[in-house]
Amino acid sequence: MAHLERKLQEHLGTSYAIQSELGGGGMSRVFVADDVALGRKVVVKVLNPTLAATVSVQRFEREIMMIAKLNHPNIVPVLSAGQVDGLPYFIMPYIDGESLRGRIMRGPLSVRETVGILKDVMRALAYAHSVGIVHRDIKPDNILLSGAAAVVTDFGVAKAVSAARERGFQQQPGQSITGIGISLGTPQYMAPEQAAADPDADHRVDLYAIGIVAYEMLVGSPPFHGRTPQSLLAAQLTELPPPLPSRRYDVPVALSDLVMRCLEKDPADRPRIATELLRVLESPEAISGPVAATPEATSRRRWQFWMTSLTTALGVAALGGLILWSLWPQPASEAANGLSTAPEEIVVRVPAAAAIGQGSEELAGAMTASITTALVRAGVRVVADTTPGARMAALYVETTVQRAGTRARAQVRLFRAAPDSSLWADQLDFTITDSFTAQDSIAARVTRAVLDGSARLRAP
Repeated sequence: MAHLERKLQEHLGTSYAIQSELGGGGMSRVFVADDVALGRKVVVKVLNPTLAATVSVQRFEREIMMIAKLNHPNIVPVLSAGQVDGLPYFIMPYIDGESLRGRIMRGPLSVRETVGILKDVMRALAYAHSVGIVHRDIKPDNILLSGAAAVVTDFGVAKAVSAARERGFQQQPGQSITGIGISLGTPQYMAPEQAAADPDADHRVDLYAIGIVAYEMLVGSPPFHGRTPQSLLAAQLTELPPPLPSRRYDVPVALSDLVMRCLEKDPADRPRIATELLRVLESPEAISGPVAATPEATSRRRWQFWMTSLTTALGVAALGGLILWSLWPQPASEAANGLSTAPEEIVVRVPAAAAIGQGSEELAGAMTASITTALVRAGVRVVADTTPGARMAALYVETTVQRAGTRARAQVRLFRAAPDSSLWADQLDFTITDSFTAQDSIAARVTRAVLDGSARLRAP
């Protein structure tokens, strides 16, 4: 640890004097230094060695310098960038105050305080999105409170790392591609399309993340608090967060509806652009309008929405000859084997240990996310392995990925919770460069097995 600090000080020379280390998150180590010439404090963030090993330093620097062009009062600017001992770093002004994370730890915020912070953040997002830059890692740790203003830091760093990793892999063929195609971010605030590693994910991932942050400010904890990273990703893909009015009763309708719109799973159902949110936040109704409906009424509306969606899905399935509630025709012999009813829900297991070989854990997670998305789109109720009562579900889906160099093998099976016996299984060999195609193929096979009743047959 002291080695890096010493090397950094030698590299910075007399221009900056390192004072202390603040620690850092998953992507960087953070040092506070004095800018000797200008008499101010700065923050020096050095990329985590694990990430640095997979990036092109030159590409990272170019990406960071593009971000440095952002000039907005609610965005912490990048002053300079470079590398030390092979590790990329960048320098930003030191913000005297506290993070939004620290403020939330003292308890939920008032409606007025929440709206004030959200307006500042949305101004930053609206500006950055207008010039084509997406943050990709909005969370309370990256929102700093200084006086009466909120500013956003680490803008676009996750995107810079992601871009540099891809280019780094292309330039160094022998290098691990762990995480290639897997979006960087924080699972607790990650949009479904990020969790599914959708290459077409756009600025609306920031709008989903700010919805989570707003929810946390008002309630004191995010919607899916206390779960493992794997189960968090599954929840972001498949679970509706508890309605905000069920967690807090004094939130105005305008604010509550805005937050819940940001948390829609389909990006098309969220606000289109950040300025839409800003217009609502700047209206008097966001602070002093009528309070949101009772939790019972809100839950009823959500239930009606889902029932309507399910009815539509069933109608489409019926037109194609697939009726969801009669997926498993029941000969008399099947009842004796415990196959007398169609599954009410399917549990998709997160691949906690179902990965063999370096870099296979991320691939297994991506496979699981693709399967979950395909099943949900087909109208099947999917629950996470950690959901209370999930062990009573009729069917489980489990994915294992093995990797050797650039080749990989995905194995998937359907089995009963009790007894634990395989009902259907399949396998797919693929190369890493075709991982997206492999994810789609495995997801389609599992969905077909569920919808056409193949799970009734034991694998040979």
